[in-house]
Amino acid sequence: MEVGEEVIFQLITHSGSARSFIFEAFQMCKEGKYAEADEALKSAREMLNEAHKVQTLLIQQEAGGDNIQVRLLMVHAQDHLMTCILARDIMENVIKMQKEINELKAK
Repeated sequence: MEVGEEVIFQLITHSGSARSFIFEAFQMCKEGKYAEADEALKSAREMLNEAHKVQTLLIQQEAGGDNIQVRLLMVHAQDHLMTCILARDIMENVIKMQKEINELKAK
């Protein structure tokens, strides 16, 4: 089975949106706007959940016996998703450190 481009672009779009929210959250944190940063992280998590749902459907189809044809565009979409998940994990820690830096600067 060939995965349609609309499905692949859902992965790319949701992952890209999540990545934008992640880096927006860091910028908000740097500016001391913690509530906005938390909202941006929440939006990033929602976008990643949407991308993960698409990915899970594809995995379930393949596990159910459908032979999924892997194309370069699909690999690209998976790269987007996985790097975004890594960025989220790293940036959540960086944001915590930035909050501490902001507090130290304020003293």
